[in-house]
Amino acid sequence: MSNEEVKKLPAVASPRIDGFDDFNDEGDNRIIQGKLVKFTNEATWESGEEELPSDLELIVIDVSRVVQKWHDGNPVETIILAPKEPWPNIKAMNDAVPREDWEDGPDGNPRGPFQGQYIVYMWDPKTGERYTYPTGTTGGGMCVRELVRATQLTRDYRGERVYAVVTPSDVFMNTRFGGRQRPRLLVKRWIKFGDGGKALPAPDQPKLQGPQEVEPPSAKEVTEDEIPF
Repeated sequence: MSNEEVKKLPAVASPRIDGFDDFNDEGDNRIIQGKLVKFTNEATWESGEEELPSDLELIVIDVSRVVQKWHDGNPVETIILAPKEPWPNIKAMNDAVPREDWEDGPDGNPRGPFQGQYIVYMWDPKTGERYTYPTGTTGGGMCVRELVRATQLTRDYRGERVYAVVTPSDVFMNTRFGGRQRPRLLVKRWIKFGDGGKALPAPDQPKLQGPQEVEPPSAKEVTEDEIPF
């Protein structure tokens, strides 16, 4: 990571302080903060060589998107997408790279050096540990988008400072090879913080004050009507 070049695009003014609604790139420039988390082919969540407990509860404090250029298994260039910035044409970026500079991907087939990734930042309020889950897989993207949509909907009805408390889980995903388990950050409940709504911790010293549990929006609220039974 020491040789990695990080490029930041111009920030766009936003009333939000995290990236759920507009994928904000404000804050610490380090991509990996705290413990690196991965979802394995065996459908387990791991950090280092340890499997995460299935009952571990983490607060999702931010999400982001990046495009990274890889060489010999390491990122050598990172572009952090600005708020509401659309994904660049990654295929065109890779097509501009000579094929001899492509490397084998996880499936054994050559792939271009530029790859898009979602980044999820989580925090354990019991220990103060930070966790970072980066993913560029199809299943990982589904996991992140599912969480973002749920957060956006809940904030529409419960306010901007609402955050999901999740546990590492998995769910079945159909594939052309018959299907497999994909990652899922299962929402256990929703919370918000006091202190004027200042919810995000400082990069190196997490401090979240006054957590209050909130109810998710009801079906009646979402549809603005009674549901017949």
